[in-house]
Amino acid sequence: MREKVLAHMGSLMGGMVHNLNTPLMWIMGRAQLIQSRNEKLDSLIGADGEELSTLKAKNSKDIASIQDGADKIDHMLKSLGYKIQMINEGYTSIELREFLEMETDFLMADMRFKHETERDVRLDCGSCYVKCDYNALSYALTGIVNTVIGFTQKGRRLKISLENGAIRLTCPDLKLTPEVKREVENVCQGLKELADIAMDGSDGFEISLWIKDQ
Repeated sequence: MREKVLAHMGSLMGGMVHNLNTPLMWIMGRAQLIQSRNEKLDSLIGADGEELSTLKAKNSKDIASIQDGADKIDHMLKSLGYKIQMINEGYTSIELREFLEMETDFLMADMRFKHETERDVRLDCGSCYVKCDYNALSYALTGIVNTVIGFTQKGRRLKISLENGAIRLTCPDLKLTPEVKREVENVCQGLKELADIAMDGSDGFEISLWIKDQ
C-alpha cells in the first residue's frame, strides 16, 4: 500500500511543480517592481507628499501580493511534508480534520481536481483522532476521488466532509453503477478491517468511511 501511495504522489509531482512555480514567479515579479520603485526614492527627495504616498501604496499592495503567494507555497509544501511524514509512519494516530485538509491541498496538484471539479470541502467540526493505517486511508480517499473524476465529466460536483467522525464523499453527478462500485471497493480494500464503509446510490453517489479505532 505504501508503494501505491508513493506512486500516486509521484504522478502528481508535475502538477505540484506547476502550482509552486505560479506563485513563485508572481513573487519574483512583485519583488522586482518594488526594487525598481525603491531605486527612484533618492530622486523623490523633496518631492510632494502625494507622489511618495502613491509609491508607498503600490509597494504595500505588492507586499500583500507577495505574502499571498508565500502563503500558497507554504500550504503546498506543508501538504507534501505531511504526506512524506505520514507515509513513513504507517499505522498511527491521525487527526481526520488535518488529514482531509492536507490530502485535498495535495490533490490540487491534479489539474482535473483543481480546474475541472466544483469542490466543496467542509471541515467545520472539531478535532477527531483515530488510529489507522495512513497509507490505506490515503489510498482509499485519493482512489475514490479518482474514480469520481474518471466516471464523470468536467464541472462535476464533489463534496468532501467530516461529519460525526465519518469521512463522507458525495457526487450527485455520478451513478453508483456496478463498475463504479467495483472500482471503489478495490481502492478501499486496505480499509476493510479498519473501517466501516457504506455506499449509497439513491441520489448520485455517496460513500462514508467510519474508522473503527476512535
